[in-house]
Parts: sequence; C-alpha cells; structure tokens
Amino acid sequence: MKKLFLRSIPAVFLAGTVFGVGIVQLGAAFKGSTIFRDVSSTHYADDAIGEMYQLGIIKGMTSDTFGPDLPLTRGQAALLFQRLRNELRGTVSSASSSSSSSSSSSSSVASSSSSVSSSVSSISSSLPYNAGGYVHFDANGYNVYKNVATGQITIIVARTGGNQGAGSVDYSFSGGTAVAGKNYQPLSGTLSFGTKETSKKITMVIMNDATTTGTKTVNLVLKNAKGAVGISNPANVTLNINDPNLPLPTASSSSSSGPATTVSFGASAYGVAENGGSMTVTVVRSGVTTTAVGVNYTTTNASATPGADYTTTSGTFAFAAGETTKTFTVAITNNSSIEGNRSFTVNLSSPTGGAGLGIGAANVTINDDEGVPIGSGSLKFSSNAYAVTMSQGVATITVNHVLGVRAVTVNYATNGGSGASGVDYTPVSGTLTFAANEISKTFTVPILTNSNSTGGKTVNMSLSSPSGGSTLADPSSATITINL
Repeated sequence: MKKLFLRSIPAVFLAGTVFGVGIVQLGAAFKGSTIFRDVSSTHYADDAIGEMYQLGIIKGMTSDTFGPDLPLTRGQAALLFQRLRNELRGTVSSASSSSSSSSSSSSSVASSSSSVSSSVSSISSSLPYNAGGYVHFDANGYNVYKNVATGQITIIVARTGGNQGAGSVDYSFSGGTAVAGKNYQPLSGTLSFGTKETSKKITMVIMNDATTTGTKTVNLVLKNAKGAVGISNPANVTLNINDPNLPLPTASSSSSSGPATTVSFGASAYGVAENGGSMTVTVVRSGVTTTAVGVNYTTTNASATPGADYTTTSGTFAFAAGETTKTFTVAITNNSSIEGNRSFTVNLSSPTGGAGLGIGAANVTINDDEGVPIGSGSLKFSSNAYAVTMSQGVATITVNHVLGVRAVTVNYATNGGSGASGVDYTPVSGTLTFAANEISKTFTVPILTNSNSTGGKTVNMSLSSPSGGSTLADPSSATITINL
C-alpha cells in the first residue's frame, strides 16, 4: 500500500508542501510546458513541473520529455524528498545542464530562490531559447530632471526568458550631448547575475545645473555578455536630462526615448490561496505626477481557467494630477479538487497622457489549498550571499515571502562585517511591509567609494521580528561582498 502511494505522488505536491513542509514559491517560474514537449500547458502540474525543474528537485526522462503521468518508484521518491530537504535548508547546489537520459527524479539546475524580475520587456521571438536568459534595460529610454530631490536616477537591468546559471554584462553611461562631470557623473562597470537573479539596479548621479540649457542626453549601453546570459533589446537607450525651467513633457511633446511618468504594478509576482475569495492588485504611478494619465488593465489566462479558477477582470484607470495609486480586485474561485497550483497574469496596456509602463505584466499563482497550507508563511533573503562592485554605488537586496498571502512585516538591518560602516557602506535598517499576496520586496544598501579599499570587504545583514504570524526561514542572514 505504501509503495502504491509513493508511486502515485503527483509532481504538484512537490511544488507546495510535503507532509506539512513548505518550499519557496518562485512567482515567475518557468512552465513545465516550455521545457518538455510532452507536458501540456493545460496539465494540472504544469507550474509544479517547471518550478521543480528550476529548483533542481527534478528533471526529465530526457532533455525534452518529462513523463508527467508515469508512476514514481520508492527510490525516486526518496531522492526527491532528499533534494526537497536540501532546498529547504538552502544547500542544493547547481547541477550540470547535461541532457543525458535519466530518471524523472534526476537533478537539474538549482539554487536558492531569486530576486523577482521587475522587467516588463519580453525576449524577442527571434532569439533562441537560452536557459540563462537575456539581459536588457527595463525601458526604451529614461527621463530625469536636473533638480530631482535625490540627485540621482535608478536604472534597472532585467533578466528575462531564463534565469539558470551565473553570468555578467558590462554597462557604460556616457556620450550624448550632456557633459560628463557637469550634467551627470559618468558611470561604467560590470553587473554580475547569480543563478536565478533576475534584476540589477544601477544608480546614476545627476548634477543640478541651474542654467537653462535645454534637454541633454546620455547614452546607456549594455555589452560584452558573459557566462549564462545573453543580451536582448533594449540594450542601447537614451537618458534625457531635462531642464527644470522647461514645461513638463506631455503626450505630444515628451521625448520618444522615454516617458517622464510611469504606471506600474506594485509587485512583479503575486500569490493567493484558492480559498482566499479574492485578491487586490495595486497599480502605482511614479515620476512626474502633475498631469492626468490613464492605463488599461486586464487578466489573461495561463494554466488557470477563467470562470472555474478566477473571474476575468478588466477596466481603465484614470489617474488625476497628483494621484499615485489605484487598485482592482480579482475574484478567486474555490473548489474541492486536488489540481495543483494554477496561474494567470495581470497586464497593463495603452497608457495615455504621455505615461509609460513600468512593471506591465505580473504572474498570479493560485495556490491549491487542498495540497498546500497557505497563510502567514515565512520570510527569507533570496540568497545568503550577494556581490556588488564599488562603482555600482548601491546593493539591492531581495526578501521573499514564502507560502504566505496575508499582510506581514519584517525588520531588516546591516550589522557589521569586515567592511567599515561609513567608509565602505552606509548602514541601513527598516521594515519591509508585504501587502496581501505580495511575495517579494527589496531594500538597498548604499556602497561608498573608498580609494583605500582592497576589495573583498563584507557587510552582514539580518532579518528579525516577523509579524502577522509569519516566521523566519533560512537564510534569514546574508552577506554582501564589495568588490573593486
């Protein structure tokens, strides 16, 4: 009887909870159907197979077949549970991407969970599939004003289409009509993506020149991709440094290289319990907010079925001048079937009033409450080790909310290391607030330029005081290494 039970365990249970032990939800994970030709996009375990493949818990019979309805042996089950246990401990190691034939429990690429991508750009259909993905700027251009309060602009480089393996890409911000050292601080360096890391932030200093000189431009370029990643468009864009004495851009007058205001989802991925009743999605407007803008929103089917799993929702938001947030609600349908996690996407489109899109698409995972206990969940760093170069000026740290859909908070703080506080980095502390269904948040640690540094300095970080019934999961402490 036990043997029959183990042989019939569906892959979906391995993507949620096995005997009450939960694992991380990847949000924007691959679908099994994008990897294996014998897995249908409508198969109940499509999400689970893709997620387990990413985590290294399971692979296929061959490089492109999975055998989704084949039985599981006791030996295979033991191996899968061992890998699951190692994943929970954060000790699963990256495996070879070899496509040699193996059982359905063979390992795949693996590591701890990743930063959730904030990109909305999609990989060109002309590019070949790459498990390591492609990196690109998250917008076709950017705008900033000389008299910005922070004196800087943050540029996001996103990795989409795959996140397996480590890679790097060089960047340079130079050229154009702007004068380096007068209008902006020139910047160049290398971004290193660890396995499953899907976004990096670069902070650029903008000078406040009070004279009226008109709009100046800076060329932003990505080049020399190495390792697992490739480069896709947009990889060469323009930053407009706008004169504060000139009128704000409008739909007819703004530069084609990028909008001055954007509308975006508040998170790049969401999770909701099947018995949650509904979920609320927040749309945020940022940048210049002195004019009225609009945007359409809608839901799009993936493995979830409209009417059976959720209610199709669409509409239009009109942001008045000065208004920065809007919300809409999607009804979730509960049933008593064990059918695995299902997903759909929420999308923004057709912005008006000169607005552009930030995070314009986000994945929503409906967690099957018959197989997965959902509630307050646990909180953890996306990795136990981060790396940053001194020239980047800031380290962006991701904290994930695992198997939880309720609103919770957690404190974070830097707490020592071999780096000197105030010399190598600026100490930070604060509280991250996860709204209901949000599964990823970030905070930043400023990195200081230290001409005496030899590199390899470290900054320790920790999480503490989770609220709302949530707990801390491993890793709840992490280290940043500052490289030259």
